[in-house]
Amino acid sequence: MKVLIAPMSAMTETSGPFSRAVALCHELIRKKHKVAFCSPEDINYRKIENVKNYYAPIPSPFGTPIFIGKKMLKLGQFFRIQEDKKINSFEHVLHFIGAISKKYFYEDVFYIRKAIQDFQPDVIYAEFRISAIVAAKLEGIKVVTGYSYPVQKSFASNPEYSTSVKRFLKENNLQPIDSVLDIFDWADLKIVLSSYELEPIDSNNIVFTGPFFRPNIKFTEAPKNKIIAYMGFGTINITTMIDNLTKAFENTNIEVYIATRQVKPYKRNNIIVDERFDFNQLMPEAIAYINHGGQNSIMTGLIYGVPQIIYPGNVFERRYNASSIVNLKAGISLEVNGFNYVTIKNIVNDFIENPIYANNAKKSGIQLLNLGGVNKAVEVIEAL
Repeated sequence: MKVLIAPMSAMTETSGPFSRAVALCHELIRKKHKVAFCSPEDINYRKIENVKNYYAPIPSPFGTPIFIGKKMLKLGQFFRIQEDKKINSFEHVLHFIGAISKKYFYEDVFYIRKAIQDFQPDVIYAEFRISAIVAAKLEGIKVVTGYSYPVQKSFASNPEYSTSVKRFLKENNLQPIDSVLDIFDWADLKIVLSSYELEPIDSNNIVFTGPFFRPNIKFTEAPKNKIIAYMGFGTINITTMIDNLTKAFENTNIEVYIATRQVKPYKRNNIIVDERFDFNQLMPEAIAYINHGGQNSIMTGLIYGVPQIIYPGNVFERRYNASSIVNLKAGISLEVNGFNYVTIKNIVNDFIENPIYANNAKKSGIQLLNLGGVNKAVEVIEAL
C-alpha cells in the first residue's frame, strides 16, 4: 500500500500535527508500506530519512505575504497579543493561520494534487488539512483525516471565513458547503486520537485510537520530584511563566523543566529551560504537568498518569480539552490571569497530598493505550 501523508501546517510552533504524522509514517514503514509526505517545510517540519517530501507552500497569518506574516507573529509575541486573542472555532484557526485564504488554498490543493499524480498513493492521510481532503476528492482516491470533537461544525464554526474555499469548490464542480468544517465529512474515515469518554462523537466512520505515541512506561514507587511545563506558542508569555515557576520552586527539592524555543536554554539550580526534553524519562517522576491544553499535551499527561494544570486561554479546542481533564478529575483548568506562583504552588501541594488526581489520570491513560494507538490507525487504513 502507498500512503501520502499531508499534515496541517502553520508558521507558528505547533508540534502536534507533524509529530503525529511522523508517528504514523514510521508505523506504516514498519509494516512494509510505502510512504511519502506533502508537507510545507515550516518551523515544525523535520526531514525523515528515506521518505520523500513533496513541495507544498507555507501558510501565512490571514493570507498575508510571508515576510509580513513573520513580522505579525513577532509583534504579536512581543506585545503578548496571543494571551488576549480569542479563537472561536477550528474554522477561525484556519483563517488565522492563513490555510483557507484564497491564494494559499488554491496553491496548496494544486501541489497536493501534483504529489498525488507523481506518487500515485492508494490513500491520503490528512492531518487536519482541509486542502488535502479536497485534493483527494478531485483525484478520486480515498482519504483518511485526523478528527476531534471540537472541530465539528456543530460544536463551533465561523462560516464567514469560508468564502474563498466555497468559490474553489464551485469552480471545480464539487458539492457546496456551509462551512469548511463540512469538508471533514467527505473523508472515508475519521481517526480520533482519543477515546469516546473524552470525545463522545457518534458516527459510522469514526475510529478512536488513543494517542499515536505508546511509550514504554515504567511507573515508579520512588518519590516524585519533577514539574514539567510546556505552553507552545501563545496563552502564557514565556517570561511570565519562567519567573513565576522560579519564584514558586527555586531552591526546593522539586526540579522544574520548562520546554520552549522562545528563550535560550539554561540551568539555574533546579530550574532547567531547554527547547525539548525526553518526556519518557521525566514524566514517570512528574508530580504535575503544566500545559496549554493541546491534544498531544493532555494525552501525554494522561498516559503517564500525571495530574495537569492547564491554561487554555481563549482557544476553543484547548478549553474543551481542559474541561475534559477537569471532568475526569485528573487536573485543574485556570484562566490566564490565574498564572501566578502562589496559585501554582498551592495546586502542586494539593496534587502531592491528594492522590485522586494521579489515580484518575493513570486510569484514563490505561484506557487510552488499550485502544491501540498508531497500530490501530494503520490497521483501519489498511482495511480501506
